[in-house]
Amino acid sequence: MIAGSISAMAMMGCDNNDTSKSEDRMSTDTVTNTMMTDTTMNHTVPDTANKMMTDTAAMNKSTSMAKPNPAKKGMKGRVNITGMQKAGTGSMDADKEGVYGNAEVLPSYPGGEKALADYFAKNLQYPEDASSEGVEGTVNISFVVDETGHAYAPMVVSPKLGYGLEEEAMRVFNKMPVWNPGKIKGKNVKTRYTLPLSFQLY
Repeated sequence: MIAGSISAMAMMGCDNNDTSKSEDRMSTDTVTNTMMTDTTMNHTVPDTANKMMTDTAAMNKSTSMAKPNPAKKGMKGRVNITGMQKAGTGSMDADKEGVYGNAEVLPSYPGGEKALADYFAKNLQYPEDASSEGVEGTVNISFVVDETGHAYAPMVVSPKLGYGLEEEAMRVFNKMPVWNPGKIKGKNVKTRYTLPLSFQLY
């Protein structure tokens, strides 16, 4: 969340010479992030929560960070899943909502990483704007998998690429089937997970 706050502030164009405005923006961004965290824990209404997360992310990251590559304009696109999260590499403490930042057994897509890659390959359509401008990049989606395997509260935690890449990643994410939940000491737990989707042109 801290990285997201810093990115959001940078994209809003903070004036280093105006400390009062910077503090106001920081305060507003902190409130926004708190609202995002508190709202998304209620996953009984995932569509509403997902829309709020997407709308808020769009407001906080209104400036595109992607740089078009003229050499790749008009090429076909695909998505790969790179740098998957590893079990036991971070804190296994739960936050105030009971969500663990890591687990002994991480949440997993039914069928494993290959099945997850196949799911995105079959369902994702490389945005036309991104393809025509030669735009590539990685979209990181952070979400929570609950004790029953339902994924909820997704949000993009990487710098905004634009050109429809974030929207397409979220569209396909929101149609995913139930996952296998994370486990600690054999017990299913709510676990936060980050999914890196690498958009590539070839």
